[in-house]
Amino acid sequence: MHLDMLPLIIKLAGFLLAILPLLIDNLRTCRATNGNNLILLLGGLAMLVLDRTMGWSDRSLLASGGWIIGGVAILFVAHQFVDFPSGVAKTLMALLPWFSVDGYLLVVTAGFFLTALIGYATRRAAPVVPALMVAGVVVLAL
Repeated sequence: MHLDMLPLIIKLAGFLLAILPLLIDNLRTCRATNGNNLILLLGGLAMLVLDRTMGWSDRSLLASGGWIIGGVAILFVAHQFVDFPSGVAKTLMALLPWFSVDGYLLVVTAGFFLTALIGYATRRAAPVVPALMVAGVVVLAL
């Protein structure tokens, strides 16, 4: 195993561990609870600090903080104008620390597209967390 792949493996494993409780709860109840979203958010913040501390990332914590605060503000405004469940908005906010701007937009776009595709194929409402998890794993693995 090459040591240059270690940061990617650790980030992917951390993402899977952080999103697993949310995924299980979402598949069982079709809801995204506050506690599970908090686990995902705190895991992302811890991974941000770990990336910067270990020297794996060249992004500053100030720039990452600005991205997270700006993203949360945009999602608050979008949630007021677009009618989607607040659990989905909280999950989208919890995903902010895990990705850069382009990765985040790719994950959200692909996740919503997969959710719409599953909902269209099954003719009923599909949970959004599994599709976001799949898209997140693909973006983190590439």
